[in-house]
Amino acid sequence: MAILHSIELVAIVSVAMLVAKLGRAGLGRGAGLLALLLVAAAALVGWQAIRLLRGQRVLSVAGLAMQSAVLIASIAIATQRPTLGVAGIVVAGGILAGWGRLGRPAIAYSTPAAPPEAIHTAEGEAHRAGLSGIVVVLLTSALVLGALSVRGGIVVAMVVLAIIFIPLERLFALHPREILRRGWRNDVVHYLINGAALKVGIVVAVAVVGTVLRAFVPASFRAAIAASPSWMQIVAALAITTVGGYAGHRAAHEVPLLWRFHRVHHSVREMDWLAANHLHPLDQIFVRSAAVLPLYALGFGRLSLGAFVVLTTLQAIFVHANVRLTFGPLRWLIATPQFHHWHHAREPEAYNSNYAGEFPVVDALFGTLYLPVHRWPAQYGIDDAEPAGYLRQLVWPLRAAQVSRA
Repeated sequence: MAILHSIELVAIVSVAMLVAKLGRAGLGRGAGLLALLLVAAAALVGWQAIRLLRGQRVLSVAGLAMQSAVLIASIAIATQRPTLGVAGIVVAGGILAGWGRLGRPAIAYSTPAAPPEAIHTAEGEAHRAGLSGIVVVLLTSALVLGALSVRGGIVVAMVVLAIIFIPLERLFALHPREILRRGWRNDVVHYLINGAALKVGIVVAVAVVGTVLRAFVPASFRAAIAASPSWMQIVAALAITTVGGYAGHRAAHEVPLLWRFHRVHHSVREMDWLAANHLHPLDQIFVRSAAVLPLYALGFGRLSLGAFVVLTTLQAIFVHANVRLTFGPLRWLIATPQFHHWHHAREPEAYNSNYAGEFPVVDALFGTLYLPVHRWPAQYGIDDAEPAGYLRQLVWPLRAAQVSRA
């Protein structure tokens, strides 16, 4: 591990010196900012090495972000300079794998489990408290109408998904359940509003954060990426979004402020295709942005972005579905409902695991895989009682004084 950190540190310093030497004349706009970014990266890598030598066994969130950025940059470089890029992938991936073997983060977000009757009582009180029911219905309806104006075809998409997944969940049901299970109306509202919010949020994130990140990437490199064959862009983009999505999702569990928003999604106690959309829009925007922004900053085309959106949307719905499908040995390569259900499990041995959206091998590499072959979770959710209704769930992270397990 120390050797790998040393190699990475020397490589980053060498690249920083080369970038500074070539300057704008050799690399185009962004060379100066890139040199400064590389110096900061070298400092952070050095600090990680010091922490390792001091006996630290868990990679910090900042370290995870740094190593993920190095891995993403190496994947992009591999499209232009295969030998150099693959070497960077091996080093950065080796460091992440090494830290993963040292220890999984122990996140102290646990609270004593509340009995079911107490949870139901709390939900009932939350439903009666605050704004009157009429005002809540009117405001929620206004949000739904606004969402439909932003994404007119979202209802059609939902009908198509229902036609696919409702029969699938009846034929291969993991847990016997009524089609219109408890809370389905609220999850429909989540689907309609959050879909439009994600569209707007990603556009804003790309326009603001993406533009800033793009300034650190030399224009000549972005142009080379954009000129690459479409198949190469799609493959590289899939690898980049996998790493970025993993890092963003894991950060949403490890950073207490982010967990306040992400726990809305983990409050689901009945897993099915519709529950995939039960999440806070700000949490969804953050996690998706962690995957999408590197593509924009590095110069990947719209085809790559479109492929990512389609894949992740369908995959997210499938892995939440109430179906007993394991895919046999392929379960180790492709994310399945069994893999992601363990991520939502309300069982201590499964906490802080299975962050990858598409490929379990990423969790295996980074030391966060938990996938019992012949067993499924007995229960889902978190210990805290989530308030009833979309609007109350929207403001819940802002009012909560404490957090529960991730």
